Amino acid sequence: MPVELLKRAAKSALATRPGWIAAAPLRARGTVALMYHRIHAGEAHFPGMAADRFHLQMAWVAKHCTPVRPEEALDAARRASRIRPPVVVTFDDGFRDYHDVAYPILRDLRIPAAVFLATDFMDRGGLLWTEMLHWAGMRSPNASVRLPWDPAREAGLATGAQRVAFLAMARLHLKGAPDADRRRWVAELLDSLQAPPAEAELGRQMLSWDQVRAIREGTTFGGHSHTHPILSQLGPADLEREIRTCRERIEAETGEAPRCFAYPNGRAVDFDERAKDALRRHGFEVAFSTEEGIIEPGADPLALRRQHSGGATAADVAAIVARA
Repeated sequence: MPVELLKRAAKSALATRPGWIAAAPLRARGTVALMYHRIHAGEAHFPGMAADRFHLQMAWVAKHCTPVRPEEALDAARRASRIRPPVVVTFDDGFRDYHDVAYPILRDLRIPAAVFLATDFMDRGGLLWTEMLHWAGMRSPNASVRLPWDPAREAGLATGAQRVAFLAMARLHLKGAPDADRRRWVAELLDSLQAPPAEAELGRQMLSWDQVRAIREGTTFGGHSHTHPILSQLGPADLEREIRTCRERIEAETGEAPRCFAYPNGRAVDFDERAKDALRRHGFEVAFSTEEGIIEPGADPLALRRQHSGGATAADVAAIVARA
């Protein structure tokens, strides 16, 4: 039997109750944090997961795991069952489709979730720079674009494949740039790409504060900075301002100071001890990265790992939880 068929058969077996129980002794003890961004109910203009796939995953989690809140992740890891491992369901950024699509699914299945808010976008709307760039790159009427960090070089946009390649290259370069340079280059790129404004066509994409308040039952709201910069690239004053403002806006709008945080972008190079110190000063007790793995007993509470969620079936999410 081909290797891929064997893997698929193993996944399918793992998703069943007998297969899950049989594999329990092989699983590491700890908490699994699943990470999501957008959940789509209709046409997908931005990367994300279809609602039916998300529902399949969450139904499997509700049946086979123990959903817990983010602030419980470490305590749950210490007493974790291998039969029903603790799982934290998290969403980064604060997209409106959490309110419209994901929350009703989670509420019906009685699964708590965490939403990490980039609070400037709750205040004024708009899009994260990565999404503005995605929209502009895919909708630009131009056949090429000059790269502002390398003016002698142009990227082709004549085909869909070229646009995808341009966006991947641009995101990688811009995420490694100092914050001031990144802001300037993004603005120059958007101006050059000449795409129609996304919100004019699609409407507001981020949660409003009224929507945040409407879905508080079952949802933990955590910080994700104010304007979504990469924290390790900020100077001391800007770093302090991003974390302080984020915390203050959430407390002012919900009446509760956030205790949880997720680092923008979240790779190991994207946050440092300065960021951790600032989080402690402002009352944050746990923080999540995007580094993959399980949350083990004794893990650094300000560098908790998560699993990138994907796939289309219950078998896929079973494999994600099992291999964390």
